Parts: sequence; C-alpha cells; structure tokens
Amino acid sequence: MKIKFVLAIGILVILTSFDGAVKLSVTEKVKAVFKSTQEIRSMSYDFVRHERINGKMYENTAFIKMQKKPTRIYYREASPNKGLEVLYPHPEDASQALVNPNGFPYVNMKLDPRGDLMTKNQHYSILDAGYDGVISVVEYLFYKYKNELDELVEYKGLTLYDGRTCDLVVMKNPSFQYINYPVSRGETVASIAKKYRLSEYMIKEKNRDMYMDELQEGSVIKLPTDYASKMALYIDVDRRIPLRIDIYDEVGLFEKYEFKNVTLNPGFKEVEFLDTFEGYSFN
Repeated sequence: MKIKFVLAIGILVILTSFDGAVKLSVTEKVKAVFKSTQEIRSMSYDFVRHERINGKMYENTAFIKMQKKPTRIYYREASPNKGLEVLYPHPEDASQALVNPNGFPYVNMKLDPRGDLMTKNQHYSILDAGYDGVISVVEYLFYKYKNELDELVEYKGLTLYDGRTCDLVVMKNPSFQYINYPVSRGETVASIAKKYRLSEYMIKEKNRDMYMDELQEGSVIKLPTDYASKMALYIDVDRRIPLRIDIYDEVGLFEKYEFKNVTLNPGFKEVEFLDTFEGYSFN
C-alpha cells in the first residue's frame, strides 16, 4: 500500500531580506523544522482544539505545560469545562493521570490517560501534547516521498498569526481515498495508525459498524491512504514551529489545532508537576 501525501511542515519557505525573497531548498528548511522541534525539552502554551466528532465540531481551550523527559504534563481547561485539571503522571501511579473534574463527582480521580473517559469526544489523548506526533508524520512522509513535493505543496506567502510572522503552506492530496485493508495477526487500530502515520480516530470513524477494540486476523477494514486530503500550516518563521494546523478529509475540516503564547524550554521546577503546587486545585 502506497501512502502518497507529504505533510511537510516548513517546506517551500520564502524568507524576506533587504535584497528581496530568497527561496531556500526543501531539504534545508524541513531539516531546520526537525532540528528546532527535536531541541524542545519542554514547553507551555495556550491550546485551542477543534475536532469533528460524529459530524459535529467540538472545541476546547486549555493551558498546557509539558516536559519530554521524563514525560510530565499539566493541563488546565478554560472551556467548556472551566477549571478541569489533569496532572500526568499521577503522584502515586506513573501509569495513570490525576484528574480534578472541578465538578461531579467532586473528588479527584485516577484515570488511564488513553482510556475511554479521558479520550471521550477528542481525537487524541493528553499524552500527545506538544509537537512530536506531528513531526513524526512529517519525517516519515517527507523522506519517503520528497520527490513529489512540487506536486503537493503550495507556498502562500507570509502572514501574521498570534502576533508572529508565519509562513503559510497549503498541501493538497488528490490521491486521498479509503481502501480495503486486510488485518494481519496481532494488529490493532493503534498499531496500524502508528505504522502508516494515520489518525486512529479517523480509522474508527470509518469502521463504526465493526468492533474495533479487538480486530481479528483477516478482517477487512476501511483505511485512509493518508492522514489528510489537505492541510494548511502556519509556521513561525523565527522558531520553525507550527502555530496553527488545519486538517481536512474528504468531507471538510476534520481538525484544527492552535498553539498560542508558546514558550519553548521554560525550565520548569519539579514542584510544577506536583498536585501540591501553588495555583493548582487538586487539594
């Protein structure tokens, strides 16, 4: 199966100088994106999530602190569940998350961050915070299909987003479609999505008539050939990080993610990932 869509963040970028526009090579610019994101050890940002669930677009806004090694995340939602807090890992169980619902059942909960309760009405889990997931898709597809970039990518010029100068890159994939995919022994929705860098939610949505939690060898499922049919990316020209990503499928807007007030490598204190930290409401 050939996946033919390149989700290359930072490609076909034009930098403006006093002497005019200078077009950098695709390889140089994409490698700069890879390098800048690889150097992110921690970050904080205001996050706006738009995701289509069963035909309806859901929106969440939240503040997030995240550290890569070891993985530590603090999440505070502003809407629609104002005051909801999540801390990962749980102070007493590294495999779980501590959740303050700021409402019913009015007590802190210990929950699986990838479980049904914590992923209800959203495409990804809290463990997918940051850029690593997006960049893994870019690296996989860029190096495999770099000879097709000119056919798929259009540079739209410079634009302002969240007060930052950004390159606007639009990628269209005329080959996006769904195919019949025979499940091999031991495969799960998660493993298939990871193997082909696809959306796990999109796979489940297209196979609602099947029990997807336990796939059987030989079962045939509908699988998208690529992550998206179209993407629009707003890339910070100074830091080479995405500040907004609009993702489309054959129906229309599927996901939109906005990263605002991004601070890179802030150097968090250990106490900022404890439930007792001043300003948190777990206790």
